[in-house]
Amino acid sequence: MAKLFSEFTIGSMTMKNRTFMAPMSLGYGNPGGVPGEEQQAYWLARAKGGVGCIITDATSVDPNTPYLGNTLCFRDEESIAGYKAFTDKIHAYGTKIIPQITHPGPESISSFFGVTPVSSSGYKNSMWQDTRALEVEELPPIIEQYANASFQAKQAGFDGIELHCAHGYMLLGSFLSPLRNTRTDEYGGSLMNRARLLLEVVDAIKAKCGKEFPIILRMSGSEKVPGGNTVEDMMELVPVLIEHGIDALEISGGSQYEVPHKIMPSHGEEAGANVEEAVRIKSVSTVPVILVGKINTPELAQSLLEEDKADGIVLGRVLLADPEFVNKIREGRTEEIAPCAGCLVGCVGEQNKRRPASCVINPFLGKETKLSIIPAESPKKVAVVGGGIGGMAAARMAALRGEDVTLYEKEEKLGGQVLLAAIPPHKSSLLKWIQYLEKELLRLHVNVERGHAVSAEKILKSGFDAVILANGSHPVSLKEGENICTAHQILQGETAIPEGNVLIVGGGMVGLETAEYLDSVKSGDLSLTVIEMKNTMGEGMAPGNLVPAMGRLKKIGVTMMTETKLKCISGDTVTLESAGQEKEVSGFTKIVFAVGSKPDTGLYEALKDCGKEIYTVGDAKEAGQALQAVADGTAAAMAL
Repeated sequence: MAKLFSEFTIGSMTMKNRTFMAPMSLGYGNPGGVPGEEQQAYWLARAKGGVGCIITDATSVDPNTPYLGNTLCFRDEESIAGYKAFTDKIHAYGTKIIPQITHPGPESISSFFGVTPVSSSGYKNSMWQDTRALEVEELPPIIEQYANASFQAKQAGFDGIELHCAHGYMLLGSFLSPLRNTRTDEYGGSLMNRARLLLEVVDAIKAKCGKEFPIILRMSGSEKVPGGNTVEDMMELVPVLIEHGIDALEISGGSQYEVPHKIMPSHGEEAGANVEEAVRIKSVSTVPVILVGKINTPELAQSLLEEDKADGIVLGRVLLADPEFVNKIREGRTEEIAPCAGCLVGCVGEQNKRRPASCVINPFLGKETKLSIIPAESPKKVAVVGGGIGGMAAARMAALRGEDVTLYEKEEKLGGQVLLAAIPPHKSSLLKWIQYLEKELLRLHVNVERGHAVSAEKILKSGFDAVILANGSHPVSLKEGENICTAHQILQGETAIPEGNVLIVGGGMVGLETAEYLDSVKSGDLSLTVIEMKNTMGEGMAPGNLVPAMGRLKKIGVTMMTETKLKCISGDTVTLESAGQEKEVSGFTKIVFAVGSKPDTGLYEALKDCGKEIYTVGDAKEAGQALQAVADGTAAAMAL
C-alpha cells in the first residue's frame, strides 16, 4: 500500500498517489463541449473518492469533428473559462486532471451530417462507414489543431494532456497501426514512417505549451492481432517518443475493430490484461510507465506497483462501480468496495442502446446530481421479499437510510438469477456482486431469513409498514414434453444433457451462454443448434462480450441460425420458418427454450389492496437484467 499512496511525478505534475482514472466516454456530454453539471458531478465524485489524476473523455482538437455524440472540446474563450472553473473544483480535492486530446479521425460521427471521416488510408470504420485518406498537405493544419487544443487545455487549468494513439483507433492510431495504414508516402510503410505524424504532433505541442507541460501517450503495448503492432515494435519506438518529449506512457492493448474485448476486457478476459507488455516496455523506458486493463482489485493494483511492473495504475470501470475505490483502500475498508464484475452491461451496453452509461452495482453512476442517500425521517419496518440482486440492493439501501429491514429468501442461498448467470464459462465474476451485497447486509444489520418462502398472511401479521416485492420470475416454455426443457432447468442442474443433438430456441445472451455451458459439461458427442427470430445473435450484448463469445461458439462448432422461427414441435422433429420458407428438421434429442421469463405476480396480487406501501422491483415487475433489478430496488428503498 505504501507505494500506491506515494507521491508521483510526471513532468511538472506531482500527484498525491499513483492512481489515475481512465478516460471513458459514457454519453454524459452536452452540445457545447464543456462538461455540464451532471458530467462534472460524475468526475468530482471520483476526485472526492481519492483518485490521484483524472483523465477526461476524448477531447476533440476540432470542434467540428465530434467523436461519439456530444464531444468535449474547446470552442472559444468562454469554453476555456468554463473548463477553468471545473478544473479548479477538481483541484480542490488535491486531484490532478488532464484531458485526452485527440482528433477522432475515422471514428468521427461527421458522416451523419454529410462529412466523410478522415483516416490514414481510407477504409470502413468501426461504424462500417467509409473514410477517406488524408492528403499530405492536409496534415499541417491538423498538427496545429493538436497544438492549439493542448495550449487551450493549459489555459483552462489542466495539469497536462494525454494523447490517444492506441488500438488502431482515431487519427493517430490510424496512422501508427499497420492494420489501418497502407500509405506508400513518407507517412506509411515502416514503423518510423507510420509514427511520423505522431512525432510531429508531439513536437508541435511541446513548442506551443513548453517542454515542462506533461504529455502522457496512450498506446497499445501490442495490438494483439496478426498484422498489428507488436510489443517489439513499441519497444523500438519508445526511445524515439521520449526523445521527442513524451513524459509518460500509458500501456493499453488490442485493436478496436478486430479485438475490442482486449481493450475493455470483459468477464471472460484475465485481469491485468496488459502487464506483460508494460513490463517489457518499462525495461526500455526512461519515463514512467502507467498501466490500464482490468486492474479490478486492491490487491492487484498494489502488487503491480510493489513488484515494479508499473509506475502508476489506471483505473476504469472499478471507479464506475465505486467512486470511493481509492479512499476505501487507503482507509482499510476494502470489504466495502462495490466490485466491478466486468459485465459491460451498463457502462457499454446501455450506450449501444443510445442511453447514457450506467452500472449494475452502482445505480448512482451518472446520476450524482439526482440521487443521494437521504436518512428516513421516521424509520419504517420494511419487508423485502426475494434475495436476488434486486432484493438485496433494496434491503441495503433501505438499511442505509435507517429503516428496520427484514429480507426473506425462499432458497438457502442469496443471489437469485445471478447465481444461474454465473454458471456458464467465463461468468463466475458475477458472484462478486452477491458476495459484496451479502457482506453489506451483514454490516448494516439487515435481518435475513433464508429458506423462508414468506406468505402474504405472514407479512400482514408481522406488522410491516412497507413491502418491497423482489420475488422474481418464471422461465417461459412454449411447449412441454419429455424432450423439452428450459435454459434455467439446465443451469439449475435439474436437467442434464451430456450428449445428443440439441436445439436451443432463442439466440439472446441466455441461449448463447447455455450452448457454451452445455459444451463445457458434455461427456459424449454433442451437436448444438441455436435459432433466433431476429437478424442477429446476442442482441443487446456489448461487443466486448459478444465478439469473444461468438468466436468461442464457432470454435466448438455451434450452428447458429438467425431470422429463423420455430413453428411447431412433433417429437424429435421441428418445423422452422426462414425467409418465408418452412422446413422440417428431425433428430433432436432435446429442445431447450431460452425465450425469456414472466413475472411471478402471485404475492403482489395477494397484497396489492392491503393498505400498506407495496413496491414491485426487478423481474417481479418485468423480466430483465440485473441492471434494472438493482435500479428498481434502489429506487423503491429511496421512496419509502
